[in-house]
Amino acid sequence: MTPFSTLRAALVALLLGAVQASLPASPAQAQVALDLRDADLRSFVEIVSEATGRNFLLDEGVRGTVTVLAPEDLSPAELYEVFLSVLELNRLTLISGTGADRIVPMNIAREQSGNVPPGGVGDFQTRVIEIQHVPLTEVVEVVRPLLPAEAILTPVPRSNLLILSDRTKNHARIVDLIARIDVPAARPIEMIRLRNAQAADVLDVIQSMGIVPDDAAVSVDRRSNAILVSGSDDLRQQLRVLAGRLDTQRNNISSRAIELNYADATELADVVLRAITNQTGDEGAGSTPIRIVPDDKTNTLLITAPSERLGDIAEMVHFLDRRPAQVLVEAVIFEMSVDGFSDLSAQFGAILNDAIIGGVELALDGRPSLTNLVSSVLNDDNGIASPGSGGSIGVSARSGDDGIVGLISAITRSNSTRLLSTPSIMTLNNEEAEIVVAQNVPFVTGSFSTVGDDALPDNPFQTIERQDVGLTLTVTPQINADDTVKMSIEQEVSNLTNATASTGGEITARRALTTNVLVRDGNVIMLGGLLENGSGSVSQAVPGLSKLPLVGGLFRGKNATKNQRVLLIMLRPRVVHSEREARTLTRELARKAKSASLAIAPADDQTYPRTPQVGLPFDGADLNQPFDAGFVDDVAQQRKLPPLPSRLRFGSN
Repeated sequence: MTPFSTLRAALVALLLGAVQASLPASPAQAQVALDLRDADLRSFVEIVSEATGRNFLLDEGVRGTVTVLAPEDLSPAELYEVFLSVLELNRLTLISGTGADRIVPMNIAREQSGNVPPGGVGDFQTRVIEIQHVPLTEVVEVVRPLLPAEAILTPVPRSNLLILSDRTKNHARIVDLIARIDVPAARPIEMIRLRNAQAADVLDVIQSMGIVPDDAAVSVDRRSNAILVSGSDDLRQQLRVLAGRLDTQRNNISSRAIELNYADATELADVVLRAITNQTGDEGAGSTPIRIVPDDKTNTLLITAPSERLGDIAEMVHFLDRRPAQVLVEAVIFEMSVDGFSDLSAQFGAILNDAIIGGVELALDGRPSLTNLVSSVLNDDNGIASPGSGGSIGVSARSGDDGIVGLISAITRSNSTRLLSTPSIMTLNNEEAEIVVAQNVPFVTGSFSTVGDDALPDNPFQTIERQDVGLTLTVTPQINADDTVKMSIEQEVSNLTNATASTGGEITARRALTTNVLVRDGNVIMLGGLLENGSGSVSQAVPGLSKLPLVGGLFRGKNATKNQRVLLIMLRPRVVHSEREARTLTRELARKAKSASLAIAPADDQTYPRTPQVGLPFDGADLNQPFDAGFVDDVAQQRKLPPLPSRLRFGSN
């Protein structure tokens, strides 16, 4: 046994001995003398249990000391009241039970109490209290400050009930207080007169807000233009303030002119007016008019509105009138095509009386026929007939009007084109931009003429339509919050094919692309790609004879074509937020243009005639100067003319 437990047992025995010595023979008349100083609380519970004959169950949280000084002897009933006071001082309470009472801390008593008939005045229990006349919120506001910290008060608005968990003696006090408060009372009726606003309109606002409780009433007296209110003082005060704010003069109008820096006055006026009125037409009837008039010449908004709303409108205008971001759209268009053609054919024929009576003649694309060659020779003995392009070998033997003629021709041809375009264009956010680098080519769309007495036409004329043939890029960017750019793109690349249609007119090749893409700032995206491989051949032969060994090639001809085409279109957007970024990009592009122009410029060999300087005169180092200053100044110095004034410079560069 520990020394502490030995000391505690001795103290309990001593206290019990003192109590038993002071008790008379009859227990009902027993008197107890208490003189305890810093005694163990559990030991004091044992003393009370012995003196009163009650059984107690102690929670593990029951700890502490007790000091009780009683100069006179106490009866068991008085000792029990002192015991309850000691428990309350130690934040403990008693829960009555069958056979034994439980002693627990007050903060957990509500978890163990029940709505059962109390077994003693020290019980901790839960009770349901019904409220009949007074609003539940008013009762809670009155009762809650009177409860100890460990008590729990829960209102049930739907059932108009209060659930209270507390000690029994506090229950009696709170129930008595609620009984005095919960009595029907005649509430006064207040009349709130209006001078400017209509009472019916104000009543509609009050009812739409839902601030009138079920036990109150609000109505309108149209004859006096007043609102009648029956309810609590707080409700009447709230409605007085609300009616006073709504009952304001309608002619408290102010005007203000706001100059815009970036936004368009006409567009911004329509946006702000729709945002304020929440409709596309005029304001609703009975509302204070708000007028926003744009002045296009000075890009200014003239605003007329109530004084209390003018500040909000001006703040909205300043928020929308911000410097817009810009987008530099860089595109790369690469196209390469190769067309190949090869042909080998043999033609011969016999001539009798200056006419072809037999032989082999092949009609292939790109080859002259044997008949044309012979006819040209027969018709003009002094002329020289062209056998066509490529290599050819011709033989003839003639005796008088008779003879034989033969022609073997071979050709191979290759056409290649390469196109690289890098158009760039800068535009504002959500603004369409277009760049066109093309030739304006005329196309005949119709013709008309009248015929008179002779064969010559009378009053002929043609209708011509001009179209752009070249590169066209149209883009509308939209900058998003996550540094991505949504773009609506229309791209077209067209060129002349140097071929004529059977109906007349030049044939053009056109490649177009229309799409909507989303790409991150500074990234490259491929919009379209095309890879074509084509081939074909045409063969003509004399049946049977063309298959003879060695000489079969004289009775057949063949040509073959092969073409390839590659087309790539890539695009990169770059968002420009500030003037500094725009200046940096401009200098970068100027340096690239300077390098490109010098790379393609012809070399100057210092001989006459001199090669003019065709490079871009600006390298990005100093762009704030007259565009012609460099050219004029250089020419003046080369010709030893008087020097011009120094170049104008702006800014720090």
